[in-house]
Amino acid sequence: MPFIRYVRVAEPGTDNEHVVEVRHSAITTGPLRSESIDAIHTAIRRGTPFRTFNERNHNQRDVAARITPTGARYIAAIDGGRETDDLLRLPRY
Repeated sequence: MPFIRYVRVAEPGTDNEHVVEVRHSAITTGPLRSESIDAIHTAIRRGTPFRTFNERNHNQRDVAARITPTGARYIAAIDGGRETDDLLRLPRY
């Protein structure tokens, strides 16, 4: 299962919709690979589960593919079916 460990955000960077790229790895300590949100969104929709992994506190959350009311694709960390800010709490690059 891929673990998202870093995020790149567009300004103002306050919502999950502002995440534009992520760095993820196959294991929590593995080599990182950068991918666009569109690529991650597609992979999730095709059945690949992703999780966030915060290296500072080891928190993990499932990641879901979402679509805004205007049709824009984004990803969000979820807990109990609700979006959280865990993705935005990851280190930025």
